[in-house]
Amino acid sequence: MKKIVPLDIRASLGANAPVLDFVLPGLTAGSVGTVVGPGGVGKTMLLTQLGVAVATGSPVFDNTLTPRSAPARVVLIAAEESSDILRIRLHAIKRWKDIQRQKSSAPTVAADGDFAALLEKNLLLVPAAGQSVALVKNGETTEFFETLCKFCAGARLIIIDPLRRLHDGDENSSSAMTHIVQILEALAKHTGAAVIAAHHVGKGAIFNGATEFAAASRGSSALTDAVRWQLNLSGMTEKVAQKHRLSGQHKSYACLDFAKANYIAPEPTMWFERLEGGVLMHTILRGTSPAVRQSGQLRNVVGARGTKERDYDW
Repeated sequence: MKKIVPLDIRASLGANAPVLDFVLPGLTAGSVGTVVGPGGVGKTMLLTQLGVAVATGSPVFDNTLTPRSAPARVVLIAAEESSDILRIRLHAIKRWKDIQRQKSSAPTVAADGDFAALLEKNLLLVPAAGQSVALVKNGETTEFFETLCKFCAGARLIIIDPLRRLHDGDENSSSAMTHIVQILEALAKHTGAAVIAAHHVGKGAIFNGATEFAAASRGSSALTDAVRWQLNLSGMTEKVAQKHRLSGQHKSYACLDFAKANYIAPEPTMWFERLEGGVLMHTILRGTSPAVRQSGQLRNVVGARGTKERDYDW
């Protein structure tokens, strides 16, 4: 075990302040975050699209959430998905990207290179439905944890979906949830990658319409307290749909909130439209403030009577 030593204050102040290495806005390399949302809202697709973005070095939603960077290695452990489902998701993402590429003359890394070749090189999708991916059992790390540390060597981003499959502890226990975060931190430190785990919201948050807050995360607050970054994905309500003249279409939209991001300024809520195959596309809802409109690099303005005005930046 590495010895804990205090920070050398004089040496620290005598040198330039370090520049944080962000894998995603607010999520640094070597740190742990969560994506939280109710079942069926699109967490797995969101995480898959983020993995594709990092693996191909291209934005999936817009330049705010996934800034363009060099293609990097991504490992996604899909503990509840079969290989067929992952193939279907990949086909849906590629089909959508092909359509957007045809509509835009703006070059991207993914467009200029071979998309399939970049994914084959950098994206490791692991279907693990029906298999154990537990990192902790009876308070001790498992053999799979050691295997995962080796398997993820050199990764820039590690995604594990969902958190519940990683441990056998009580989600309402602060010690159990703190321990699983410590294990994920160890994985992040060992590999140098950012680690994201998917998790569910609590029933109370859904009932009270408070799914955008950090405290919406199911179980002990120790989980939210321990991670450095948390995105909340939730569905649109019919009340919100009516406000934006989308009555009856609320199931086709989801919103993303930066519920917790310790190292960046607050980010605005982002809305997504669910397309064919479950692909999530960043959408600016009609009636949104001009400041939020201008913050998006990819714009899909949805208005009344189902009309759409699109201005893609790819």
